[in-house]
Amino acid sequence: MTDLKNKVALITGSTKGIGRAIAERYARLGAHIVLNYPKDKAAADDALESIKKFGVKVIAVKGDVSNVADIEHVFEEAVSVFGQINIVVANAGVELVNVPFEESTEDQFDHLFDINTKGAFFTMKCAAKHVANDGRIIYVGSSTTGYPRPGYAIYGSSKMAPHYMVQVLAQELGKKGIAVNAIIPTAIEGAGIHTVVDSDAPIKRFIENFCPMGRMGTPQDVANVAEFFASDLSSFVSGQLILVSGGGMA
Repeated sequence: MTDLKNKVALITGSTKGIGRAIAERYARLGAHIVLNYPKDKAAADDALESIKKFGVKVIAVKGDVSNVADIEHVFEEAVSVFGQINIVVANAGVELVNVPFEESTEDQFDHLFDINTKGAFFTMKCAAKHVANDGRIIYVGSSTTGYPRPGYAIYGSSKMAPHYMVQVLAQELGKKGIAVNAIIPTAIEGAGIHTVVDSDAPIKRFIENFCPMGRMGTPQDVANVAEFFASDLSSFVSGQLILVSGGGMA
């Protein structure tokens, strides 16, 4: 079993969905947790109480990853409270689907790129500065980057650039023993725009044809890979993008 005792994990966008599942998994494995949220304090309080049940230390720090000063504040708070950071998961993101390319707006572009691209870049930059030697940096992306679909132009594009960031950072931090990797999930039931999915929803029918395993992914499926990347088992795995899609090729 993975042992993360005495490790400190900072996860952005971690009070709901995939981020919360990863935070709870790390806490169950003994890590102290730094939660991050942009607005919803009620969700943050609920996540705090959930993680406290694992007997670890946990704080929740408000911060919008589209604002570099906010990102820096989250990291500074983590170091102030815990003295170190061993694992960073750049998970915060927003989705936009079913918007034809020619109908896309500048405001939509700026919103998604500010959070999904700029936010990921500066989260990983802060991680590079603060993560202890032999630590882990993990980016959570989207399988839309490998499966272009109508209506996903801005969203998929905004999630593409961080793949390059991951592979560059893996080379720059290798001498410190820090592994940098990405998790690329398919449609996840219980997260983002799929937080609530009806049994007859179109995404269900699409997944039946797209995914050989015939089901949507779950936050726990993503947390399984996040556990691997945080563990000693991945100490010589870096610069990799792992697709979590039940056998689907994108």
